[in-house]
Amino acid sequence: MILRQVNVKNQKDIVKYIIENYHSYVPSNTSVGRRIDWLIYKDNNFLSEVIGMIGIGSSVYPPPKDILIKLKVSKDEYRKIFNTIANNWRFCMKESIPNAGTQILKQLRLKAPSAWEEKYGDELNHLITFVGGGHAGTVYKADNWELIGKTAGLPKHKSSSMKWHTSEELKQKFVKPTGENKKLIFYKNL
Repeated sequence: MILRQVNVKNQKDIVKYIIENYHSYVPSNTSVGRRIDWLIYKDNNFLSEVIGMIGIGSSVYPPPKDILIKLKVSKDEYRKIFNTIANNWRFCMKESIPNAGTQILKQLRLKAPSAWEEKYGDELNHLITFVGGGHAGTVYKADNWELIGKTAGLPKHKSSSMKWHTSEELKQKFVKPTGENKKLIFYKNL
């Protein structure tokens, strides 16, 4: 398997198609902030079949407390190092291939720092990812990512977005997390 960085529209369309048709619990191609995606090919042949995609993007803000604890930083210090942290925002395969996950994550770890620096001018030191409720993060564990905690979770069907809602809408939509939809947080130092 080989990763090729996505640069042109038809590659972006393939990424969108794979996410919308094969991602099991968040089939959305929308992301906020920085983003670099790779298509996963079966082999190094340029006519090889695309079998998946993986992407990194801006870290999360506000940060979950487990990330602050792991990095040993305050929320203000986190802001200063924000651009040195990327979130593995999607990893999606069209088919199940034994041991593919660890091979792909290894390639991501090797390619991501130089791609991040080339595109954004920042050193990439840490990768994080969130694994949805009901999933164990087995592929990340197999690649020696560290499980550092869980998010607080949100009540079912009552989520809100700092990006998409106005401050007035957020006041009306605010609900205290009750624990549903918790996500596991995994961490990898580069």
